Amino acid sequence: MAENTRTIEINAEVFEIAQRTAEMDKVDVPTLVENLVRRHAEYVETLEEIGSDMPRFSLADYELQRDPGETNDEYKARLNLFR
Repeated sequence: MAENTRTIEINAEVFEIAQRTAEMDKVDVPTLVENLVRRHAEYVETLEEIGSDMPRFSLADYELQRDPGETNDEYKARLNLFR
């Protein structure tokens, strides 16, 4: 085993899927898994960076729009879904 590596356990069914996917990508399973984890971590980090600049969504700031032809009772019932 190379330095700075770790062993992980993967469900046999998931490993078979990883093997097939790695073969299609012409890489070995460890490379596939490492790349997937790295890409996912970068994706999460990017979402956190984007999210930190945006205000949090709040239903208190949301104004429900009426649907065309909606009755008062239908509107009230839909409005109650958000309370």
